[in-house]
Amino acid sequence: MENTNEISKNKKEQIAIAIGFLLILIVILITLFRSNLFSGEDDAQNEGQIVKEDNGLEYKAITAKDLHKKILLAEENEQPVLLDIRPFQTYADEHIADAINITPEEFPLEQKIDLHKSIIVIGENPEDENIKKTITQLEKEDFKNFMVLAGGMEAWKQLVGVTVNYGNPNSFEDQMKVSYVEGKDLNDALKQNVPTFILDVRTAEEYAKGHIPGAINIPAEELEKRRKEITEKRVVVVGINELQEFQSSVQIYDMLLVSPFVLNGAMPEWEKNGYLIQK
Repeated sequence: MENTNEISKNKKEQIAIAIGFLLILIVILITLFRSNLFSGEDDAQNEGQIVKEDNGLEYKAITAKDLHKKILLAEENEQPVLLDIRPFQTYADEHIADAINITPEEFPLEQKIDLHKSIIVIGENPEDENIKKTITQLEKEDFKNFMVLAGGMEAWKQLVGVTVNYGNPNSFEDQMKVSYVEGKDLNDALKQNVPTFILDVRTAEEYAKGHIPGAINIPAEELEKRRKEITEKRVVVVGINELQEFQSSVQIYDMLLVSPFVLNGAMPEWEKNGYLIQK
């Protein structure tokens, strides 16, 4: 009889524990559901939120996460103009892909940006003095559709983290992004018809005067806009010199997570050695 009571007691305890776990699970699910239900509403409120500063400056702001989402979801012809107003060297060190660099010293903007495009102003941080100058200039030139990246690049790097830089040969981190290939090895591979994706980042005029057979031409200044044309994971980058090759390769790595090969000696060394050339 005692054994029967003990078994019954154990069963009741197990049922109670099971019910407790079930209730906890229900609470978690309800919490997650409510979070998802209202997240879209919060996003709508965050995008274009009005910011009023103590100095009287008033503008619409967009969070880093909302901007990232906007960039990912927008069609190519609907992408906003990312106006990076920081000094060029700061921009070169790290910027958002496809951002254009125009500092206040280079205003007016009328001939450089489509008046009808959506514009996102990107400063370094909320204290960036160039933000006020840019907003004043945009309003002066009758630009209506613009917002400021809340928190600037500092917020973007913290919350999103995806950036592009022009590559510093003295940076160990940047050096780790690329590999190197000797001209002789590349020439031998071409003679043996080894499939090789060669990217020539010189100008169209330089490319037309003579290039490695099969190389496609995307000038260095067009890499970000035309990155989707780089379809292979193994890329050999060819340029007018090794610095141009290195900087282009770092950009490619940052944009596509592809670790390119830099051609040692660049095109001058290739031509000097009499390797394959096509005109």
